[in-house]
Amino acid sequence: MQKQLASVLLALALALVACAGPESSVPAANGVRQGVREGDLARDFTLKTLAGVDTQPPAEVSLSGYRGSVVLINFWATWCQPCTDEIPDLEAAYEARQEDGFVVLGVNHEQLPAEIEPFVTALQVTYPILVDESGQVLRLYRGVGLPMSVIVDREGVIRVRHVGYLPADQLDRYLAELLP
Repeated sequence: MQKQLASVLLALALALVACAGPESSVPAANGVRQGVREGDLARDFTLKTLAGVDTQPPAEVSLSGYRGSVVLINFWATWCQPCTDEIPDLEAAYEARQEDGFVVLGVNHEQLPAEIEPFVTALQVTYPILVDESGQVLRLYRGVGLPMSVIVDREGVIRVRHVGYLPADQLDRYLAELLP
């Protein structure tokens, strides 16, 4: 019995170490940790834009290209009702705060452009929609579900990690702390 208990405890300890391992936070050159938690320097990624999947070469966007802006990375899918419910509020915030340096990057999770495009067109989304067919970026950010939003400040540091539906009033409170 004690051997079984010891084995279970060892397995749990290894799982905890694995979850907090090198992918969650690593030292960066300037002393700020790079990772996926609030206070970490956001991990960079590059994805094709929805408009760019058919162009040669494909149009790509990198998070690092938005340094100096406040960026909301929104992980979503067309089949996710809370995701689709929050898109009009994200679009409204983007339109209202774009001149203040606010950007929304809609990272679609594991869907093909043909599935995404009619939906985005119908909702008249104007912020960049990025195609993550393999789900690599949500895994990079250790996403636990959809929708998930990560807000990165002008210096590239994660300030908010919000899992679930993001109400407009909550988004306004987050942005009030980061934008003039």
